[in-house]
Amino acid sequence: MSDDYVPRFTFEISEEQKARADRVLATYGLRKAVFSTILDDLLDLIEERGNIVVGILLGEVVKPREILPSMNEAERKSK
Repeated sequence: MSDDYVPRFTFEISEEQKARADRVLATYGLRKAVFSTILDDLLDLIEERGNIVVGILLGEVVKPREILPSMNEAERKSK
């Protein structure tokens, strides 16, 4: 790997998601900071509890904010 290599996480989103993200996460660097925190929480949870976490999220049994510590804390403190 060269010194210039920066890993990236890329996936498609809907037009609606892009418009919402552009509106609410417009500050430079905010998306990276927010999604890095959420990704770390998700990966920690999967490592601790296993792939059942993925199944629960994809099955839409609960909302991510109900199980991801950073999102749960943000929702709780913002009320």
